[in-house]
Amino acid sequence: MNRKPTMKELVAATQLSRATIDRVLNNRPGVNPKTVEAVQRAYSSLLVQAAGGVHTGLVKQNSSFSVVVQAGEEYNESVKFAGEKLQDEMDSRGITLKISSCSDVDDDEVVSLMYQHAKHADGIAVVAKNTPVINAAVQKLRQEGKHIVALVSDLDPDVRDAYVGINNRAAGQAAGFILGRHLQHCNNANVAVIVGTLSYSCHDDREIGFRAQIRKTFPSVVVSEVVSGNDNTQQTYDAAIQLLRHDPNIRAVYNVAGGNAGLAAALDEYKSAIRPILITHEVNKVTEKLILEEKIDYILSQDMVQLLRTTIDKLSALQRNKSISAHTFLPIEIITRFTLQSNFL
Repeated sequence: MNRKPTMKELVAATQLSRATIDRVLNNRPGVNPKTVEAVQRAYSSLLVQAAGGVHTGLVKQNSSFSVVVQAGEEYNESVKFAGEKLQDEMDSRGITLKISSCSDVDDDEVVSLMYQHAKHADGIAVVAKNTPVINAAVQKLRQEGKHIVALVSDLDPDVRDAYVGINNRAAGQAAGFILGRHLQHCNNANVAVIVGTLSYSCHDDREIGFRAQIRKTFPSVVVSEVVSGNDNTQQTYDAAIQLLRHDPNIRAVYNVAGGNAGLAAALDEYKSAIRPILITHEVNKVTEKLILEEKIDYILSQDMVQLLRTTIDKLSALQRNKSISAHTFLPIEIITRFTLQSNFL
């Protein structure tokens, strides 16, 4: 058996404290995901050196984990893209990662996918609506011994093992702060909020955080309406163009969901004297193109690769019967066209 790296070697390789390294090695909560990654890479590198150049991986588990995503097409594609970027790392750790997706319309479809993956997976991560149908399925799978981690949008805390993603309430507050600062000196400035469906906890939390921040610090800014775009390009366009035509005081739009191509098209067609500021979520092939074209002003996002890596680490720890934190909040990235790191174009 190859010798494991010593604490002294890990400290020298990472320049981190013994306490921090110990927290990572024992899967304790409260460590920055990038710090976790640095320790894991150092550990893996030292193992390679000890093996004389043969890559043994961080933890050769021979495990199989699945990610099931219930979302719009653009989001589904971005998760799969992140999974592809992690493929070599997962192979080195002896982990098989399977990602499946379905539309956000039918809850029964995502339940069917979860049951299908549960036949072979050691653990499942899921991006899904927080509905009775889905929560009941997750609870049943956990009763059957499967570990479930909610991604991006939380489920009922009693049914899943853990949540990984940004703090969506805080993300909504950040959007409220940004738009409020832009509009605080405007008279009759209205802001529109577009949601996909409040069945997603993340959409609900973002809207709540946004309204609370506007109400608390920018009382002159009016949140005029909440419109459902259902994460669909055409439905988002239809909802947005109708709102813009009936409210000439819209100065900003906060989209908590998808359908951004439809929203941008509505803003193009409306052609107001002052184009409303647009802030939305998640970098993907649609939003990346739109922000470079100056049709989106801000994107609130999270590192999708880090999201999946952190999730796999949690599922791995659960498989080994180690305790984990029930919530892991990733950093909220606030992106403009000047700070965008292109991935999709």
